[in-house]
Amino acid sequence: MRIAESTAIIACAVLFLFGASLSAYADIIDDLRKDVETKNGEIRRLEEEAAKFRKEVSATQERQKTLKAELARIEALLKGLRNDIAVTQKKIERTSTEISAFSIEIAQKEESISTLRSGIAGLIESLRERTVETPLFVFVKYWRLSEFFSQLDSIEVANARIFGFLTELKSLKQELEIKKAAAEGKKAELVGLRSDFDAQKKAQEGVKSDRSNLLSATRDEEKRYQNLVNDREARTKALEEEVFAIEEKIRVTIDPSSLPAKKPGLFGGPLPDTSLTSCWKAGVAAKNCVTQYFGNTEFALSGAYRGKGHNGMDFRASMGTPVLAVASGIVEATGDTDPACKGVSYGKWVMIRHPNNLTTTYGHLSSIVASPGQGVARGDRIAYSGSSGYATGPHLHLSVIASQGVTVQNYKSRVCGTYMTFPIAALNAYINPLDYL
Repeated sequence: MRIAESTAIIACAVLFLFGASLSAYADIIDDLRKDVETKNGEIRRLEEEAAKFRKEVSATQERQKTLKAELARIEALLKGLRNDIAVTQKKIERTSTEISAFSIEIAQKEESISTLRSGIAGLIESLRERTVETPLFVFVKYWRLSEFFSQLDSIEVANARIFGFLTELKSLKQELEIKKAAAEGKKAELVGLRSDFDAQKKAQEGVKSDRSNLLSATRDEEKRYQNLVNDREARTKALEEEVFAIEEKIRVTIDPSSLPAKKPGLFGGPLPDTSLTSCWKAGVAAKNCVTQYFGNTEFALSGAYRGKGHNGMDFRASMGTPVLAVASGIVEATGDTDPACKGVSYGKWVMIRHPNNLTTTYGHLSSIVASPGQGVARGDRIAYSGSSGYATGPHLHLSVIASQGVTVQNYKSRVCGTYMTFPIAALNAYINPLDYL
C-alpha cells in the first residue's frame, strides 16, 4: 500500500474516532450545563429573598426588651437560617453537577488524547517502513517520474499530518490540565459548602435550644424574662470589671519595632466580602460591615468597657457565616465560656498566633472548626459566626493583640463562681485592627 493511501486511511480513522468521542459526550455535557444554569437561577432567587429578609429584620437582630419581642427575634433568626440552609443546599447541588460535568469533560479529553496518540503512532510506523527505502530504490520501484514525485509528496503530507496531530495533542493536554485544575477547585469548594451546611444546621439547633431554654426559664412570663435580662447585664458588667482589673495589672512593654509596620491589607477580611464601612452608613441590608470600631466609640463613651475603649472591632454577620483566618499562623487555643458562665463573655472563641508577632482572637462564634496546634493560611475557615457569650445579636468580634502581651488563662470568676478559660491581654497590647485590615 502506498504512503498516501495508508496515511489517508489512518488520518480518516483518527478523525472519525476523534469526532465520535466528542459526539458521545456532547449531549451529556450540554444537559449538565443546562442543569447548572437552572440551579443558578434558583440560587439567585433564594439569595434575593435572603437580601429582602435581611433588610426587613436587621433592625430586630439585637436582643429585645420584652419576652414577646425576643421570641419574635428568635423566630426571625430561624427563618433566616432556613433560607441560608436552602441556598447552601442548592449551591452544593450545583457544585456537584459542575464536578460531574468536569469529570465527563476530562474523560473526553483523555479519550481524545489516546486516539491521537494511536494515530500518530500509526503514521510514524507507516513512515518508518517507507523511509528505510533509499531514494534510488524508490525511483527504481516507481519508475515513472510522476509516481516517484507523488511518493515523495506523500511523505511530506504524512509529516504534515503528524505535525498537525502533535499540535492538536499539545492543545488537548493543556485543556486537560485546565479542566483538572478547575475540577479540583470545585471539589475544594464543595468541601467548604458542606462545612457551611453543617455549621448552619448546628446554628439552627443552637437557636432552637436557646428558644426552648428561654421558654423554660421564663414560663412565658414577662417578669421572669425581665429578671433574666437584668441578671445577665449585671453579671456581664461585673465580669468586665473583674477582667479589666486583671488586665490593668499586667505590665508589658511593647516594642513597636517588633511589630509589622501599619499597612492596610496586610490582613485579609475575617468574613467573606468583609466591608470596613460602618453598617449605619452602608444601610440595613449591608452584609459583614462594621457595627463598632476600635477604641473610644460612642458605645464606649456611654459608659461601657469602664471607659477603657472597645478592644477590637465588631462586624455584622448573619448566624452561621464562615469566619476566616486573617493571616497565616498557628491556632493556639479555642474555647467556650458559656458552659461556665453563660452569656457574659466571649462565648465560643478562637485565638491564632501569627509569625509577625501579632495575635488575633475571634469571639461570639456559633461553632468552631479549627483545632489547637493547627496551622492555618489566610482565608481558611476557622469557625462560624453566632451570638454566643455576651452578644446583643449575631456578630463577630475581632481583636488584634501584640503577641507578647496576651496569654490564655484559666480564671476563676467571683461573679460566676466557676473557672473560665479565655485570652487575657495587657491593655496596651490591644491594637486597632484597621491598622492592618
